[in-house]
Amino acid sequence: MKAIQLAEWEGFDARRFLDEHWQHTPLLIRGWLKPAALGIDQVVAAAGDDDLGSRLVVGSFENLDWTLEYGPFTEDDLPSLDRPYQSLLVQDMDKKYPQVAELLDAFRFLPNWLLDDIMVSQAGPGGSVGPHVDAYDVFLVQAAGARRWELAGNFQPDLNEDFELAVLRNFKAETSCVTEPGDVLYVPPGVAHHGIAQQNSQTWSVGLRAPSSAELLSELAAFLGEHEARLPRLNPLKYDTERAERIDQTLLQHARRLLAQAVQLDDEALVSWLGQTLTAYRQWSPAPADDDSAPEVDIEPPLVFAPGTRLAWSDSGLLFVNGQKWSCPPEFAQTLCRTCRIDAWPEDQDARRLVENLIEQDELIRP
Repeated sequence: MKAIQLAEWEGFDARRFLDEHWQHTPLLIRGWLKPAALGIDQVVAAAGDDDLGSRLVVGSFENLDWTLEYGPFTEDDLPSLDRPYQSLLVQDMDKKYPQVAELLDAFRFLPNWLLDDIMVSQAGPGGSVGPHVDAYDVFLVQAAGARRWELAGNFQPDLNEDFELAVLRNFKAETSCVTEPGDVLYVPPGVAHHGIAQQNSQTWSVGLRAPSSAELLSELAAFLGEHEARLPRLNPLKYDTERAERIDQTLLQHARRLLAQAVQLDDEALVSWLGQTLTAYRQWSPAPADDDSAPEVDIEPPLVFAPGTRLAWSDSGLLFVNGQKWSCPPEFAQTLCRTCRIDAWPEDQDARRLVENLIEQDELIRP
């Protein structure tokens, strides 16, 4: 396999990116996104939140001395984050910090349901999580400091079993770059990458996750079990009486026909199932809030979707919100999915009733 090449752009063009790099090759975009870095105290506070997954990684690939601890952490649990070889990583920061969530607006050229979370990594000099490979796309946004990235398309997939951390046992970079504040590195699935902080550094990782074929089949099986009670069973008409238990070609062919028949959903049923499945996938589920205050009444726009909401829509007039489907005019559904907010009551009465229902379901909330 040819060694991986790293293209470099000044600024970002979404259409060109989708044509030339999406899901295929890495890309370095200089000066694209410049979020205001969080203070170290904010990252430390977030690491103590039960709703946000956090990890402390200490070590280096050169010394092979990795240690991994899982949060939540108190401030006393954590070492000074400006010490060498320290990395504190906090998932789902976009769900609790509006200034982090604002970064997602730059990725509205991708489906809403594909946007998983923003992870913030605060690292001291040399801080790293080791060379690894992901099964999903990621945009690595440098918010503060500088980080060296090493990438490889050809690598041995074996992990170093000496550590709980999922690091590659053998890794040799094919190309590298250094990202500074404002730079964004796109890494597609299957490309090994290793980021090393060059100084005190903060990196925001925008993760994109879609269900695997195995996950889709599992969800489809559950759907069919609930909605297709009359599906035929695996019961061939003929058996070899001398070898009745044998799994032969006749049984294999019958099983294939049965499976093919089971998944022959018409477009209406497939849209309904897929929309609900995609928007329920990896749904963020924070702990219920201890709130004894009276519920708000007569909530008025402007309104936004609750943090972590996943959205999709169809031309058939359906809006999908966190695994539920709603009737919705297609143009209004598209606007909701693009903007993720309501600035005024819609004139269309069906659309207005939808907004009222979404308010009742706590899907639409005050900004």
